[in-house]
Amino acid sequence: MCGIVGYVGNKNVTDVLVHGLKSLEYRGYDSAGIAIRNDEDIKIIKSVGKITNLEEKLKDFDKSYTMGIGHTRWATHGEVNEVNCHPHFTNNVVLVHNGIIENYRELKKELEVIGYSFLTNTDSEVIAALIDSYKGSKYDALVYAQMKMRGSYALVIMFDDEKNTLYAMRKDSPLIVGIGKNENFVASDISVILPYTKKYIDIEEGEVVKITKNDVLVYDEDGLVDKKVKTALWSLEDAKKGGFEHFMLKEMNEEKDLCTKLFNKFIEDENYSDDIPDISKYNNVDIVACGSAFYAANVGKYLIDSYVCDGSIHINVDVASEYRYKKHFYGDKSLVIVVSQSGETADTLACLRMANNLGVDTLAIVNVPSSTIAKEAKMVMPMLAGPEIAVATTKGYFSQVLELSLIAQKLGYIKGMISDEEKNLLIETFENLKSYLTPLFEIDYSKIANKLWSKEHIYFIGRGIDYIVGLEASLKLKEISYIHSDVYQAGELKHGPIALIDKSTPVISIITNDEIKEKSLSNAIEAQSRGASLYLLASENVDIDNLKIDEIIRVPRISEFYQPLLNIIPFQFIAYEVAKLKGCDVDKPKNLAKSVTVE
Repeated sequence: MCGIVGYVGNKNVTDVLVHGLKSLEYRGYDSAGIAIRNDEDIKIIKSVGKITNLEEKLKDFDKSYTMGIGHTRWATHGEVNEVNCHPHFTNNVVLVHNGIIENYRELKKELEVIGYSFLTNTDSEVIAALIDSYKGSKYDALVYAQMKMRGSYALVIMFDDEKNTLYAMRKDSPLIVGIGKNENFVASDISVILPYTKKYIDIEEGEVVKITKNDVLVYDEDGLVDKKVKTALWSLEDAKKGGFEHFMLKEMNEEKDLCTKLFNKFIEDENYSDDIPDISKYNNVDIVACGSAFYAANVGKYLIDSYVCDGSIHINVDVASEYRYKKHFYGDKSLVIVVSQSGETADTLACLRMANNLGVDTLAIVNVPSSTIAKEAKMVMPMLAGPEIAVATTKGYFSQVLELSLIAQKLGYIKGMISDEEKNLLIETFENLKSYLTPLFEIDYSKIANKLWSKEHIYFIGRGIDYIVGLEASLKLKEISYIHSDVYQAGELKHGPIALIDKSTPVISIITNDEIKEKSLSNAIEAQSRGASLYLLASENVDIDNLKIDEIIRVPRISEFYQPLLNIIPFQFIAYEVAKLKGCDVDKPKNLAKSVTVE
């Protein structure tokens, strides 16, 4: 979480830093600050709240500063105020930090014994003092800090006694260096550097980087490292709204073209390409993820268990923050699949490393090819979703579900549970998936949103895959509209949750599973008979004659391997419309961050 930007060159540094911090707003933050320097001195400017508050302080600022560092903070240690805001300054060291130092309390006590005092409650100020305490070269001081710290960090550092030079290093938190002409950049995200350059290098763990406007020198324990300069594939336009009111709306609309992009990547000569991993050789597969990715993983498990499993493979899905602390007994035919949009999710990364260290095969479904998870997994299935700026994922989740569906389809085909004829039909449906989706984008969801936006509680019910889709639908609503929302298996209503139903309580029933549609409909009627206002998302073959439904959304009935993709689209739009009516910040909901890089 949080964001870092650094610059050294000839431009007005305040403009570069503020633009960079705005590019990182999607990560979530509660305060922002910069440290800038010229030949004479270092200035630190901080503000609480939006970056516009920082801009106001910089409005009439001296334009002679051409080097600096900036940070957006999402509070983890200490309350939200200007004192705790980054950058932090201790004697000769000024720095910004993303991550969490787990042993900062013991380090703080050691530093207090030798005379350091602290103004803030942060772990980051402790890092500045730790680096300052080492009496030797700057490189050795940074290596010393690496050895002493336990936890995660991305650090960009300026030294008061060294002009025109930045230093950077990282562990478990992303950081890249942008390579320009007579200028260089440091950032948490490629989107920061795109207005200036597409050239960049990755910073690996254990490396220390020294950056001036003309040179980028990278060192590890063996000395100078020859780094490969990469070229960013995303354009600046990819990271802009493209005429849409919000990034979330833009990204939802990109789901249609994402179908084509994924089809071209994963279907070759009317067959499943080698880019779709073959998991048939494993007898135990653990899928590990957080948030929406966890719900996508559950869709994948359901598809495998229900349609292509012959009993030879066991699929387990777990939340990464729980999985990493459980005991695991892997056999020689085990696979761990980690699912992460950013590729930097801290808990998911820890699970990946645990599996790698135990010699277990690992597969990452990930959107950012330069991310830590993408680099450390033994196999990678790229999501190809492009930049996702809105905090609430839409096209990222869509891509994850579709890729897990393709893994399931290929598994079924290899095991003979999907015939050639069925495979050809599935691929044909995939090719035409955009045409099935398009009508769902043309529905006016504002009518439903107008009935829901003022409610305090909303409940989703469903069975089987419909329940699993409801998990993501409920999450989308609560995270951007702040309405309390829960989802229940429809058959569990009578076992407790139906006590929550009052007159006009909205209950949204998802009914697209043919095998149990009558039972699901009966459960919906049970809720309605207790006073609930009933809303349905139902496939075209669900008969609702003589039922009083407040609103119904019809979705096309297609293959079970693609039905969850259709079902989620209306709920993304409903959440979006409800959030707008409530006046919420759709792209940057409160208390949330896009990339959760701390535990």
